[in-house]
Amino acid sequence: MTGYQVLARRWRPQRFEDLVGQDVVVRTLRNALSNKQIAHAYLFSGLRGVGKTTVARLVAKALNCEHGPTPEPCGECVPCREIASGASLDVLEMDAASNRGIDDVRELREAVKNLPIRDRYRVVILDEAHQLTKDAFAALLKILEEPPAHVIFILASTEKDRFPATILSRCLQVDFRPIPVDLVAARLAQVAGSEGMTLTPGAAQLVARATEGSLRDALSLLDRVRAFAGDTVGENQVAEVVGLPPFEAVLALWGALEAGSVGEALALVRAEERFGRDPAGLFDQLLRLLHVLLLLATDPNVPAAVPDAHRAALVESATRLGPALLIRLLALALEGKDLVAVSDTPAVAVAVAVGRLALWPRLQRVEALLAGEAPSSPVAAPPAAARAAAAPAAPAGGPAARLMAALEQMGAHLLAGRIGSVREVRVEGDALVLRCGGLPPATQKSLRDAADQLAEAARRAGLASRVEIDGNGTPAEKSDPGLRAKVEADEGVKRVLEVFGGRLGSVEEKP
Repeated sequence: MTGYQVLARRWRPQRFEDLVGQDVVVRTLRNALSNKQIAHAYLFSGLRGVGKTTVARLVAKALNCEHGPTPEPCGECVPCREIASGASLDVLEMDAASNRGIDDVRELREAVKNLPIRDRYRVVILDEAHQLTKDAFAALLKILEEPPAHVIFILASTEKDRFPATILSRCLQVDFRPIPVDLVAARLAQVAGSEGMTLTPGAAQLVARATEGSLRDALSLLDRVRAFAGDTVGENQVAEVVGLPPFEAVLALWGALEAGSVGEALALVRAEERFGRDPAGLFDQLLRLLHVLLLLATDPNVPAAVPDAHRAALVESATRLGPALLIRLLALALEGKDLVAVSDTPAVAVAVAVGRLALWPRLQRVEALLAGEAPSSPVAAPPAAARAAAAPAAPAGGPAARLMAALEQMGAHLLAGRIGSVREVRVEGDALVLRCGGLPPATQKSLRDAADQLAEAARRAGLASRVEIDGNGTPAEKSDPGLRAKVEADEGVKRVLEVFGGRLGSVEEKP
């Protein structure tokens, strides 16, 4: 009775065309083999599970195939079959993680002096080569400096930066890229179909996201999920195995954030903890969803790693909020991710980060108050109102709002905020004029220093071709005392000061 062979081994590519997500690598090596430009040493570097050792064996096949050297090894001849099964006497594989000393490399050096037993080349595949000791690297360098003509070295590593420069300079370096999530999910669906499994698209996406670009890890995880759930695998089964939240939980959290409901958002975080799932995983999935929403806001047809059943609702949400607001939320989420990463209590850090994200409608009402607009209700703004508030500190559609939206899209969030404090923004001929009277000198200087960036934003917004910054105007210390009293008595201003603390600085009346 033969034992079960795991999916990662059973579905290991046996031809170059079977490789997933490594088109540049395949084209480079095929061209070299076609032109007989074969290096004596290669360094394959990249994340684990992206195909480094697999490609090393394919290169060995291509070199020693009875019809080779060839970019298309037949896979049927004796050398090809023996290399595929790991039984070839002329292909030496050594794990540097457990054979990392100078004596191991010396033995290898003596072994490669002998001619191949049968094949064209003696191919040495040194896996995890970065784990060699300093002395072992020195011994290996001696072989690479004067390699026998019949020997080809292939070093595979996940940490290229740990190699001495002397070794790197003697190898043809081939960098393997992480495999995109969509390609991993497609491959999983293909494997599942061939294995007689039912794998939903959402489950395939979740497995692909959980393994971060490693196809081997994705196949291993699919094996684990199959052992847990049988041959019918959905997203919830994957979530149970890997400890990640199902997409519905992430979607529910986004709904709470969109509505500005801090209590509901934190309740969902606590629920994930009760289910035994890591809150940090929930926040990471939320950050990924925010990125998807930003992409959908700019192009509703962009390929996105979300279940088809939820795509229409996400497109509607992203379109309603708009890219400027989503950029701000995504930037805030990235700050929250850094907080979670360094915290000794990730659950508390996630609660803080989620709470900050849920406060965005209130912050926009504060911005509206500071801009002189009518204060809104203290309850969270409905989604339809959220987009209207997306251009803070300026009337919707005015030059300031359009300039700020362009700056947000350029990623200049701080500069966009400074525009909100400008006394007046108006178009005069081909110039966008910023009246900065009353602003602190440091703020005026920062605006002048960013003149080129402001001009680019003005051009993107279709406002003007250049920007003028005018520092004249009524200074703060000459403002009307009656106006200050009126502002201090305003209920909206009182609420802002009560919530956020601080005091009024200067008070000016806009023309």
